[in-house]
Amino acid sequence: MNASTAESSGQIVVAGAGYAGLHVALRLTARQRKNPAAGLTLVDRHDYHQVVTELPQVAGGTRAADAVRIPLQDVLATRVRFVRTEITGFDLTGRRLLTGAGPIGWWRLVLALGSRPNDFAIPGLAQRALSVYSADDAEQVWVAVNKALGDAAAATDPEQQRRLATVVVGGGGATGVELAGELAEILPEAASRHGLAADQPTVQLVEAGPTILAGSSPQLIDKATKILSGLGVQVRTNAAIAAATEEGFRLKDGSLVEGGVFVWAGGVKAPELVADSTLPTGHNGRVKVDQYLRVLDHPDIYVAGDLASVVDPGTGHVLPPLAQIALEEGETVARNLDAELDGKPLEAFTFHDKGFVVSVGTRRGVADVAGITTGGRVAHLLKDAIEWEYRQSVKHLRGWDPVAR
Repeated sequence: MNASTAESSGQIVVAGAGYAGLHVALRLTARQRKNPAAGLTLVDRHDYHQVVTELPQVAGGTRAADAVRIPLQDVLATRVRFVRTEITGFDLTGRRLLTGAGPIGWWRLVLALGSRPNDFAIPGLAQRALSVYSADDAEQVWVAVNKALGDAAAATDPEQQRRLATVVVGGGGATGVELAGELAEILPEAASRHGLAADQPTVQLVEAGPTILAGSSPQLIDKATKILSGLGVQVRTNAAIAAATEEGFRLKDGSLVEGGVFVWAGGVKAPELVADSTLPTGHNGRVKVDQYLRVLDHPDIYVAGDLASVVDPGTGHVLPPLAQIALEEGETVARNLDAELDGKPLEAFTFHDKGFVVSVGTRRGVADVAGITTGGRVAHLLKDAIEWEYRQSVKHLRGWDPVAR
């Protein structure tokens, strides 16, 4: 539908249909029955929700891009006004969300705009490397990999063939590790389809820090490293990228990492429209919030998901941009909006860590859950179970509303 200037009295506007934004919208839908005057509008440039944790499978060719897109029409109640448009800015004084389809007024605004790839101002990186931020991005990675393998098969020079059949992944966090493992298992079969020897393609994982999966337990890092090594992934740590050129990733030590495909999974930052606004921002442009997840000095605006800069009181560090954190923040924002409508006290956000699970390849993974570190098939099954549970929870929340259709 087309956007117009909305009546700001009682209007709740959720900007972004990622993990946090969709969760806020779904949880508030059922509660609207108590406050029918409180309108709910969800704004996003896509008409679908992306299951971002499954993007490495799309980039590795083991899952179709459409399989990680959940159409919003399948999960939103008809009483939720959905506006598909680009968000262009904020009129904080006038309480209006500026969009390509016109301004949308708010009584309360929820900023859940997610994040964007962070190239850390590395020269040439944005132009030379692919990303895995969206389903479209991930699909392009798999297209590029197959093209590179085809070019390698057509090459007559062994050195050129070796270079073209090499995929380089920059960034040893969860996304980078999952992508490297996925590709390492799939590439031998893909190479054979192109007429290449199964052992011709290689995967290199380049990480600037001293270890992959920074912040994880030494036991988990060791298990993940061993699985990657067993898959033939060449892991290079303490390998900061100085520039991305036509020849490859030039490291700060002067060495060159060559390849046919370069993928960047080295971190995220806030969208430019937030960085260019007057909202208070911190590390990587994330918005500073109070204990209730409201923007500092702007109590009419909540922030949830990757965009929120929330400090963990236990560690003193900002919480990382993880799906489970976005979901918990979305729950807290929904409860606080409901409390405001009922004139009740707000609830301070507290993160309850459910553990850390990463798939490494198509059959194995690593996990730290309840103080126990595991690796292998069990961890991979756990990751699959978590993703299945998330999809079921979306359907369940949709099912809360008896008058959804």
